[in-house]
Amino acid sequence: MEKAIKLPKIGRVKAVIHRKAKPNWSLKSATISQDRDGKFYASVLYEYESHIIPIPVSDNAVGLDYVSSGLYVDDKGNVGSNHKYYRENHEKLAKAQRKISRMQGAKKGEEKSNNYMKQLIKINKIHRHIANQRLDNLHKLSTEIANQYDIVCVESLNMQAMSNKGFGNGRATLDNGYGMFLNMLAYKLSDRGKHFVKVDKWFPSSQICHACGRRHPELKNISIRTIMCSCGLIMSRDQNAALNIKIEGLCLLKMA
Repeated sequence: MEKAIKLPKIGRVKAVIHRKAKPNWSLKSATISQDRDGKFYASVLYEYESHIIPIPVSDNAVGLDYVSSGLYVDDKGNVGSNHKYYRENHEKLAKAQRKISRMQGAKKGEEKSNNYMKQLIKINKIHRHIANQRLDNLHKLSTEIANQYDIVCVESLNMQAMSNKGFGNGRATLDNGYGMFLNMLAYKLSDRGKHFVKVDKWFPSSQICHACGRRHPELKNISIRTIMCSCGLIMSRDQNAALNIKIEGLCLLKMA
């Protein structure tokens, strides 16, 4: 694989190429940007024809219920990820930020010293490391799901509203990158001719017993973590919600 990119007026520049262009791809544009950690990135846009054959609707489906503590719980009770990348790196980041706060340039209007600028780059590298860890994990999880299932059903959530501090889990919501995860799932499933179904956010997935359909208004209280129905069902509210999301998603897909 090539280890350089050719830029107009500059020539060949050493680069890490993540994906090699194919002969039938047509180059449209390239955008060069510099991140806060000092590194340069080239985003290259290609156009190509893709003949995707849609996969027929089947029962090879999965429902995913969002949880801030682990990204998602699926209808089999599996948890997506327990990593908290920001929290795991918080001590290192806090130490670096305390150090820069004592340097010349930390105060408003004060001229920034060379040491301040060097420390700022170190802090930005920590942020980049956290972002890369999260991105790598989300790509692995979304690729695994897109390869395993033909239909993925999720709730249509407002992640911006959920990250609001008033919900009490803002940092956890931002840390797990669920919105980014859904975007990855959507395009990976589309590339494979598979189906990505969004269930309305007001659908009471956590309150309905998936086995008998009885509604449990008491489960509006999110501190109740288990559904116990008169039909005999005893299950984690998150797994039950994922099952309801899958059932509703399949109904929506078959009606479409």
